[in-house]
Amino acid sequence: MNLEIIRPIFLLLIPVFVAIVIYTFKYLKTFRKRNTLAAISRIIIFTLLCLALSGITIKLNIKDTSTLFLFDVSESNKEFKEEGEKFIKESIESMPKKNKAAVMVFGDGTILEKFFSKGNAFNGISDIPLSTSTSTNIEDAITKALLTFPEESAKRLVIITDGEENKGSLLKTASSLETQNVEVKVYKVNKSEKPEVYVDKVSIPERINIGDEFSVVITIESNVKTSAKVSLYSDRTKKAEQSVDVEKGKNNFVFKDIQDSGGFKSYKVVIEPTLDSEVKNNEYLTFTNAEEKPKILLIESKDGEGKELENIFSTLSVNYSKINSKEAPRNLKEMLEFKSIITANVHIDDINKGFVDNLEDYVKEYAGSFIATGGEDSFALGGYLNTPFEKVLPVYMDMRGKKEIPKMALALVIDHSGSMGGGENITKLALAKEAAEKAVETLRPIDDIGVLAFDDSFNWVVPIKNSKDKEDIKSKIRGIDVNGGTSIYPALKEAYDGLKNNDAKIKHIILLTDGQDGFNQYEDVLSTGNDEKITLSTVSVGSDADKTLLQNLASLGGGRSYHTDIYTDIPRIFAKEIFLSSKSYLNNREFTPKLTSPHNILNGVAKDGFPTLLGYVGSSAKETSSIILSSDEDDPILTAWQYGLGRSVAWNSDMAGRWSKNLSSWNKTTKLWQNILNWSIESYGDGEGIISVNITGKQAFIEYETKNKGESQKVNALVTSEKGEKSDLYLEVTKPGKYSGVLDLKETGFYSLNIREIEDEKVINSQNTTIAMQYSPEYKFFKDKGALDKLVEETKGTFVKSSDEIFNSSLESVWSRIDLSNILLSMALVLFIIDIAYRRLNLNTKLFKVKGKTGKQYKKSKKSFKKNINNEDKDTIKGKLEKVSNKDFVKSNFNTLDETENNKKDIDTNKDNKKQNLSEKSKTLDTSSLLRKKEERNKY
Repeated sequence: MNLEIIRPIFLLLIPVFVAIVIYTFKYLKTFRKRNTLAAISRIIIFTLLCLALSGITIKLNIKDTSTLFLFDVSESNKEFKEEGEKFIKESIESMPKKNKAAVMVFGDGTILEKFFSKGNAFNGISDIPLSTSTSTNIEDAITKALLTFPEESAKRLVIITDGEENKGSLLKTASSLETQNVEVKVYKVNKSEKPEVYVDKVSIPERINIGDEFSVVITIESNVKTSAKVSLYSDRTKKAEQSVDVEKGKNNFVFKDIQDSGGFKSYKVVIEPTLDSEVKNNEYLTFTNAEEKPKILLIESKDGEGKELENIFSTLSVNYSKINSKEAPRNLKEMLEFKSIITANVHIDDINKGFVDNLEDYVKEYAGSFIATGGEDSFALGGYLNTPFEKVLPVYMDMRGKKEIPKMALALVIDHSGSMGGGENITKLALAKEAAEKAVETLRPIDDIGVLAFDDSFNWVVPIKNSKDKEDIKSKIRGIDVNGGTSIYPALKEAYDGLKNNDAKIKHIILLTDGQDGFNQYEDVLSTGNDEKITLSTVSVGSDADKTLLQNLASLGGGRSYHTDIYTDIPRIFAKEIFLSSKSYLNNREFTPKLTSPHNILNGVAKDGFPTLLGYVGSSAKETSSIILSSDEDDPILTAWQYGLGRSVAWNSDMAGRWSKNLSSWNKTTKLWQNILNWSIESYGDGEGIISVNITGKQAFIEYETKNKGESQKVNALVTSEKGEKSDLYLEVTKPGKYSGVLDLKETGFYSLNIREIEDEKVINSQNTTIAMQYSPEYKFFKDKGALDKLVEETKGTFVKSSDEIFNSSLESVWSRIDLSNILLSMALVLFIIDIAYRRLNLNTKLFKVKGKTGKQYKKSKKSFKKNINNEDKDTIKGKLEKVSNKDFVKSNFNTLDETENNKKDIDTNKDNKKQNLSEKSKTLDTSSLLRKKEERNKY
């Protein structure tokens, strides 16, 4: 043990302060006993403070040892997990005394599984997150292990790994291990070689020209000679397939391809080797960019719904593609191939879920353009209510404000006879119940609903009531079961009777059946219904239904009749019928559109007025949208707005010619739609920003360079996976006009990337690109096998083969320094408080001295008495004891106490005399005495 002083200069202050204190008390003639204690106290306090400031430390010898097990749990080492756990457990169980052990696991990241402790319990490795096992970073693991070791301990690091590092460089840690005097022991996992074939790389030009042939170079690595089938895909299309012979080592194969359309084109290579062990490395993803002018996508549910648009696009030489709604893009990457997407009278059920789910991101986050045109299967009638379509478009699907539909009462009369149990995969009754539930969802809180199930009798499953409690109503609908025959009339009459006294302005019945009813005298019930303004629509399902009867019922009941052999259409029919029953959504009449507000879309168009239209679908304009054209009843016809980074337009008439046939002969139609396209396809900045993406492991390093160098400018990035998962990233400035950031990617696949420049809270530039995330490098061959050996050599470590070798070496004890500054400061603080109390409370120490002196005199007398007893013979002692009583003995040996009390009385008398003298002197002014008292008070 030894002491060390870091800042000895502070010790020079001690003698200086001592001299000042002595001078103050001695030469100012105040050096009394009371002041002596104060002076000594202050000298001690100041000395302690100086010692604390000097940084005094004490060095101690520590004999504890800390052993940290660093276990590789990456994919390449996964087969060794159980054996590795057993190795660690056996090692810890044999750990000697004065040893502590901890366990860390690593792959791409590092996790502390067991904290340092002297206990020998180890319960194994917990579940490892997938992100941790996707690569091997031994450098990072060792660096974090060194930070985990306690300072006051000898250090031993046990590394359990196959040494196949594919991220970082473990040799960079050798100097740190030596500097910290860490003993390194390595358990190297040796794996048996299995046949393995994988796609190492696919090379493709970054940019291609449409129509030009280009090469796709596929590199395959193998440790065995075998054969394989190689397939090349572009988006969802298989471009080529070939059987090849694969030699041991590196193999290159070249495929040729041509792209006939523009945008980002994804490529996937899939191999199927005859001999192989791991399938995760049999696919490789990449992409290229086919440059062309902005491309438009036109989607139709039925051929001809967008024929007027096709004529316009041909005149304008617009680069467009037309597809059926079933072929619509399924993910954001496919959607981003187009600058604008137009739907022509498309029902939402006719388009895939991936398109619907990604539409909002396409417009809002990636600056896409979306235009919806009308028809009997669009807007509210197309199921857009409460969907992403409604979110993106500038109109609400339901009628609001002055056009709001009054209260509605709806009765659903559903056949649940035995025949409704038929159907392929799903029964007709199940679809009818689904349709009823959808109908409930479309109703407003003010509307009423009733559900009547019938076979050869009838039953109110849901008596007519308010539709607020939708879940309860839907739950009862789900309880309808198949039963009995078919009798329509009694159920229909009951439905009319149920609605007759309802106070709703709109009363409507929807009858669904797949059978026939021999009874055909419905005139009385229909007549009563018409008098009560109750309308009836019918739905016939399948070939056995009496279509003629149901058509007549609908015609006489003032509603519509539907027939379907496609049972999945039933929910769509019900939902559509809810809106049609109000007679406000489907408007089949001629009118002249009115100019509502000026807009860039009308440049060069509105001067001479507009041709008449023959119909439209009713909707309500959103509060922040621009209503450009409206109907004669002020319903929106052409509406536009900005939605996030993108724009959308609603055209509530059709583009098939049924309602818009007069547009085809109008000379301004082409100009109008050219303006709509130009306005909706947003153009940000100069578009010359440069995006660079480099992927290492699970991280994408993004760099962006732009000509805009504003001081207040920010650059953000948004990344969306194929599953629709989004991540935001703020890019930091590296130099004026250059930005960078790092993004964590979760899994293989394509990611859509949008980078936007923001200045004064406005987006001034936005660009899109694609990221292709490959399989983990853990599934490739490891070639640099000497790094682990070199680490052991440079750190003078050892390789071990069993748990017995971990603690068979003794480590040098560690010298640890303990800083005494805090201890010294605490002592100084305690003495300072005692010093203040002593002076401010004016404690009298004389009484303690008197008592102390008395006690000493008593002990001295008693000791002298015992000594005299020992010097005399026993007879003399016996005689003295008989003469001297205990009382006399106490009196003779405590005379000093009496003297002390007398002395105390004399002291008190002297004090009284002094007070009397002072009182007499106070009658005359004694300035010297006053000044002396003042000086004494100031000192204390």
